[in-house]
Order: sequence, then structure tokens, then C-alpha cells
Amino acid sequence: MELRCIIIDDDELSRVSVQRFCEKIEDVQVVACCKSAAQLIELLEEEWADFILLDIEMPGINGMDLVKSVTHLPYIIFTTSRTEYAAQAFEFKERIVDFLAKPITLPRLVKAVERVRDLVEQESNSNKSDDIFIKTDGRIVRIEIDHLLYIETVGDYVMFYTTDAKYLVHSTLKRIDAKLHHPQLLKVHRSFIINLSKVVDIEDNTIVINKKVIPVSRQYKPMLLRRIDPL
Repeated sequence: MELRCIIIDDDELSRVSVQRFCEKIEDVQVVACCKSAAQLIELLEEEWADFILLDIEMPGINGMDLVKSVTHLPYIIFTTSRTEYAAQAFEFKERIVDFLAKPITLPRLVKAVERVRDLVEQESNSNKSDDIFIKTDGRIVRIEIDHLLYIETVGDYVMFYTTDAKYLVHSTLKRIDAKLHHPQLLKVHRSFIINLSKVVDIEDNTIVINKKVIPVSRQYKPMLLRRIDPL
């Protein structure tokens, strides 16, 4: 299982060091590095990750305040040179996975990443039902995964397209993606989640589902190819 990671630290040397360690860990992809909480918040509007390596002591919004104020964050591994933060770090958020004291070592980072991997796998296994429930038009509707074609961002909403209907939901694709861990469903673009079993054709940076041409972002293309495993 590949894990996507974002590194946030205001110190450049620390960012580079942690990124190099991550590159040594199998199946970990660093998708972005940030130097401030503001950059991370903006990035998370477009980018997705399984976990964040988050420095606590930063100018402006520090790591603790970020986790307190922003909902729907990926799993968090805190990093800091001040160990007195450790007790506070685990008090207020269930998605705090570990606390790494600087200077970070590779073996300690590997152990923290394995904890993330276990949690992601548990989430994935617990969400592999054959249907999902959505809120639309004041009611809750069940959609069978085998009937779902794709999900698309439509302004401030997302549209669920099925084989025989479509449903508008007041949410964001990012939030939907954070809740969906079904093996048939994959985000391929900032505006699209697809059902892999419904793909008819893949060409360059597009796929076709039910005659709909869907763009595939460069960052998601490798994951798409791994999941379909072409001969």
C-alpha cells in the first residue's frame, strides 16, 4: 500500500532531511513540502495525503493550533525539538499517530509510518461494504458500489452518477474522498472520483466511463495504473 505524505516545517534543512528519510521508506510518496500552516491549508484544497509530518513550532499558526482549528485532516505525525509538547499532542485529536523528537532518525520515522499504514489499512478494511449512503434532497439514499459510475465536483456540490440516476450532494470531493476507502473507487483528478470497474478506455491523461471523458491528473496517473495493473 502506497502512503502519500505532506511535510510541513518552517526550517528548510529539517524539511529536506525528513524528505530524504521518507524517500528511503518503501511505498511512501512525498507529494508536497510546506513551510507554513497557511500553505498547508491552501494545499489541502487540491491535494490529498494519508498523513502529514507536522512541525509544532512555526511562526503564525503553529502545529497545535492547526490541528485544533482544521477538521478532516489526514493522520498527523508531530515533529518538534521540545518534548514537553508530547502530552498535549495526544489530548485533543484522535488522528495524532505519533510524536517524533528532533533530530529525527530513520528507524524512529519508519516505526511511526508503520503505525499510519496499520490505521489506513484498518480504515480501508472497515469501509469495504458494497454500498454507500449519501444525503441528497433532504433524504438519505443508498447507492450500490456496482451501480456507481463516477463522482464529480459541481461548484459547491458533488454529483454522484450511477447507471440509472444522478444525485447532488452538498459537500466537497475532498471530504467525500476522505470517507471512501473502497478498492473500486479512486480519485483521479481534483474534480473526479471514479469506479475502476466502470473504466472503458484509458488514453494519455483521460479515461472513458459510460461515454464520459474524464481527465486524469499527472499526480494520480501512477496510482491509477497500479490499481488497474494492465498486462
